[in-house]
Amino acid sequence: MSRNQLVQTTTSDGLYLHGYYSPTSDKKVAFLHIHGFEGNFYENNFVHVLADTLEKANIPFLSANTRGNASDQDFNTVQGKYKRIGARNEQLEEAHLDISAWMKLLIKEGYKTIVLQGHSLGTIKVIRYLFEGKYKNKVNKLILLAPFDKKALMDISGRKDIKGLLKKARLKVKQGKGDELITKEFEDIKLCYKTFISWYKQDDFGRMFEFCSPNYDFPILQQIKIPTKIIVGSKDEYFHLSNPKNPQEALDLMLKRIPQSEGEIIKGAVHSYKPYENIMAREVRKFVKQ
Repeated sequence: MSRNQLVQTTTSDGLYLHGYYSPTSDKKVAFLHIHGFEGNFYENNFVHVLADTLEKANIPFLSANTRGNASDQDFNTVQGKYKRIGARNEQLEEAHLDISAWMKLLIKEGYKTIVLQGHSLGTIKVIRYLFEGKYKNKVNKLILLAPFDKKALMDISGRKDIKGLLKKARLKVKQGKGDELITKEFEDIKLCYKTFISWYKQDDFGRMFEFCSPNYDFPILQQIKIPTKIIVGSKDEYFHLSNPKNPQEALDLMLKRIPQSEGEIIKGAVHSYKPYENIMAREVRKFVKQ
């Protein structure tokens, strides 16, 4: 492949996905970025800054769409039909299919190992990939940009009975209404009932960033065995909602559990790293080069 181009891949369940790819002649390691909720491979300004920074450092860069692209999206399929997914209908249990499709592309390109990065909801996807992914053994480093505590988001909105809401959502699914959008009782964000369950079910995947429950032992984080970098902004709107003035508290919870981890809080940066995208990009480059 030539340098700097739009690329397409196909998931094992037949979806076409698209991304931006900048290859290099160095085949030791490639960099794969996974976007967050309702995101895509290009929209956040920090992706442009990061791409420029890594390309200048001769680090192969791929920013990739997932089936959680946009809010309500029709995807072309190998069967020649459309399949409507998007963030409102996405199942996190299927995220590994998208990441595997992109991993396969990079492996075919000849890269030996891959640095896997996720932003926001993408952090949950990349961590899950270490447990569920077909090519998980090819991931040699992990970068978590702006993880967020979903349970705290529910708590501060007054929706503390997550188990009760999950029971109601499962009943909707049983009634054949799982693809319908949830009501305001459940969440302010527009999701279908199936996606609500996928986000909030109370297993260890669903609770991996539950910083509002400090007595929780975060077993998923403890099982991450590769070098991990966590980068958050001091003014991140979602990172530590139960104690927003002290992001270090939540960061320390993660650093204590992930065996080979390091963290960085960028003073003044928000969830999208504005206006300090360059600082974030330099931290990423430094970690990849270690």
